[in-house]
Amino acid sequence: MSPSAMDLFVRPARRFRRHESGATLTLFAIAGVALVCMAGVVIDYGRLTKEHTSLQAATDAAALAAARLPSKDATAMQAAANKFFVANTANLNGSNIQITKFGFEESTGTVSVEASGALDTSLMSIAGVKTMGYSSRSAAVKEVTGTVEMALVLDNTWSMSESAGGGGSKITVLKSAAKNLINTILTQGGTNVKIGIVPFADYVNVGVGNRSQPWMSVPADYSVPKTTPAVPYTCKTVSTKQVCTKGAPKTCTSTTDGVVTSYDCTPQTCVQQPVTPYQSCSGGTPEKTTYTNYKWYGCVRSRKTGELRLNDSEPTTPYLGFPETSQRCLNPIVPLTSDKTVLTSAIDNLIINIGGYKPSTYIPAGLLWGVNVLSPTAPFAEGKTYDPANKMPRKALVLMTDGANTMYFRASDGTHQNATNAGHVTTTNNDTSKLCDYAKSKKIEVFTVAFAVTDVAAKTMLQGCASGSANYYDATDSAALSAAFQSIGQSLTSLRLSQ
Repeated sequence: MSPSAMDLFVRPARRFRRHESGATLTLFAIAGVALVCMAGVVIDYGRLTKEHTSLQAATDAAALAAARLPSKDATAMQAAANKFFVANTANLNGSNIQITKFGFEESTGTVSVEASGALDTSLMSIAGVKTMGYSSRSAAVKEVTGTVEMALVLDNTWSMSESAGGGGSKITVLKSAAKNLINTILTQGGTNVKIGIVPFADYVNVGVGNRSQPWMSVPADYSVPKTTPAVPYTCKTVSTKQVCTKGAPKTCTSTTDGVVTSYDCTPQTCVQQPVTPYQSCSGGTPEKTTYTNYKWYGCVRSRKTGELRLNDSEPTTPYLGFPETSQRCLNPIVPLTSDKTVLTSAIDNLIINIGGYKPSTYIPAGLLWGVNVLSPTAPFAEGKTYDPANKMPRKALVLMTDGANTMYFRASDGTHQNATNAGHVTTTNNDTSKLCDYAKSKKIEVFTVAFAVTDVAAKTMLQGCASGSANYYDATDSAALSAAFQSIGQSLTSLRLSQ
């Protein structure tokens, strides 16, 4: 091969080698950028995963904080959610970290929270990706776990007519608080929850429909005749008349169930003064017989044998119902039920008097029948068998009263009489404590609410009745009463994340 021919072969080969080296460098450069971007993706997505995990935890905390509130005010719940969210996202990296949506579904008790944020990238910014967004959502629900049976033992004595402040009476405030409690528990538990209502005053009304029950002994209704003899028609001459003159104005007071009432008791002096004589005739009425009717209205006395007034043992020993000329007990007991309409209607219809009947306070009667409502045995048998752990079912008794005991038990006939001395009240307070101890011995969880109670002995008694210090509420006004019932409802429900 000639030199000229060799040159023709070598020169192109050298040029190719030079071009090949440049292509390789370009390929390596491109590959390097790709590797940096891939590393950036790994690093930035790792950072994003970490921040997303923290955001989810903050969102869960916000939902639980809102659901934990006893209030169902969506504005207050959202404020609580925001407070917890801000506290738990203070150390997160990124921008625009905020709650984007908050919701509360009262019918299911579900709180929902959605949140989002944006993270500035590091190496991915080389590829033009400056930020990456991330979001989270959570929902928390209040619910009753297991089965709950609750007896609301509610004071509807005459003292509940007093003002609770703010223009409403105590009974009005109680109705609102009790209905909220019922709604909370039933909404979260459905048919797993049963509630009974035991209104009490001086006596308890077990309902006239239970007259023939084997645990009742009620005499037949009866009438007592009274015959007024005939009065002949007679006339007489009258020459004087009585003239009365009032003295200095005077106001007197009377007390019924702790409620003080004022009335005019101005004294007057009466004298006979002469008048022009005239004939006054009367009589001429025939003999007349009238009847006083005695009827059973559902009222029952305490059992007088031994200490059966203090427990629900011996269910075969009957309770004595007593007929009266007019109703001497108020609203009837509502046995355990899941029917919200029945329960709220019973609360709405609570009354504190019938005509001139303004009842006093005998707390042991309410407590005994609260236990009877929860007991699996007669008189009412809707309750399930007691669980020694009080979980399946969980039994709770809520006692609400606005005052001290003002009556005592008379052993001779089982009636409740107005207390006339401190000894009577002390005895009744002791009976109240014994009934609370009996309920707790059955593992019933006892809540007590003292509504504007000022009597020190009564408050001490109610504190001792409760299952623990957290179960006693000193509700000094209407707002505190509502808060107490909300707190009780909260203690009977559990929180869980539903998503």
